Order: sequence, then structure tokens, then C-alpha cells
Amino acid sequence: MAAGVAIGVRSSVGLLALVLGGTGLPAAAQESGNSVTPAFQLSANASIVSDYRFRGISLSGKDPAIQGGIDLSHDSGLFIGTWASSIANSGGSNTELDLYGGYGGSVAGIDYSVTALTYVYPGGHSVNYFEVLGSASTRLGTGSVGLDMGWVPRQDNFGGDNIYLAAKGQVPLGSIPASLFGHVGYENGDVYFRKWDWEAGLSYATGPLTASLSYVDTNYSGVDEAGRFARAGVVASLTASF
Repeated sequence: MAAGVAIGVRSSVGLLALVLGGTGLPAAAQESGNSVTPAFQLSANASIVSDYRFRGISLSGKDPAIQGGIDLSHDSGLFIGTWASSIANSGGSNTELDLYGGYGGSVAGIDYSVTALTYVYPGGHSVNYFEVLGSASTRLGTGSVGLDMGWVPRQDNFGGDNIYLAAKGQVPLGSIPASLFGHVGYENGDVYFRKWDWEAGLSYATGPLTASLSYVDTNYSGVDEAGRFARAGVVASLTASF
């Protein structure tokens, strides 16, 4: 899922990052020789991961994946974006393309976002679907804690609703640009029945680059292919943000 939506929304630097920051588009006007702050912000990201995990499940068949996205936000809090990743075969497609838009902001020290997202699998058969995402986070000491939610309503490719909930946290390691991060998620509905997933890891940022290493696992033990791709694993990633 999109880098930066909510946990498992395929990403996981949150969409709030693009709502509250980003690379500015050139100012459309100049006033008294001073640059006018642009109303729109454009940002992009590109990643390589050793295993594309979404809510604990490997969508790349435990193989490496290449990912990237572009986001455009407005100072009103509105944003749109797209994100893509290579994946293992899904209904005849080897590509996931996420298209999303939403609104984010901050109130009483709580950062929040609400996102409508469509997962598209070019060339795939009956695998596209729609999800509504919500995210909220706040500072706690030098770190932050938050909650994410994903709801897939009944639609052509889903026999019923599917709900995902996750609690997440992040703690910086003193003065060095490194952080410990983790989450615990719960999913129940048409896709998985009472599935738990969890992740704990370390990230390090320097300039536009962020490297991370994490341990991912689930309680899902199905004998099907999804069960095999739900087993514990270590995931390494390198992301460039622009």
C-alpha cells in the first residue's frame, strides 16, 4: 500500500508526512522580491525492500520489491497521491498501483488524516478494491504513538466487510538520526479471521535517505499460500524521499 498511508497502508511513514511537509512547488508569484509560500507541496519517494509486507503478509512472495510514489498536498489539508510496487502474481498482475486522496490536519496536539484509497492491479482479474483509512497520532515524550484504521466495505471483490486496526509507536534514539518503531495490528472480516500482526524495527535517516531493518510476524497459520507468506521474517528497506 501507499507509502505513508497508515500502517499497512503500504507504507508506513504516514500520510501525515505529506500533509504537513514535502518539497514545495516553485512559487507562482513574487511579491516585493520575497518568495510567496506555495499553497501546493509536491513530494516523491522511491524504495527497495527485501520483502514487501502488508499487515504482516508478504505480497512479494518473500522476494525483493521496488516501490515508489508521488504526492501532492494543499495547505488546506487536502492531498492526492499515487504509489506503486512490484508484487507476486495477484489475479494475473505483478504490479500494485494505489490511487488515493484525503484530508489531514492537526487539532489539540493530535495529527490526523482520512483517506479514500483504491488498490489497482493492472492486468489482474477481479482483484481491484477500495478502502477507507483513518490515522491519528500524538507526541509522547520525545516519541509518538498513534492508531490506524482501515475499512473495506462490501464490494464486487469482497463478500463482506473487512476491518484492520493497529496501534503504533516511534522513539528517537537520542541525538543520532535513528529511531525504534513498531506496531501491533488486528484484522477481521472477509480477508482474514482474527489475524494479528506485529513489527519491531530500527530506522536510520541521513539526508534524503532512510534505511530500516525490522522483524515482522503474524499469528496466521493457514496451510494455503497466504499462510506460507505470513510466517516471521526480517525486512530491510532503503527509501529516498524528494
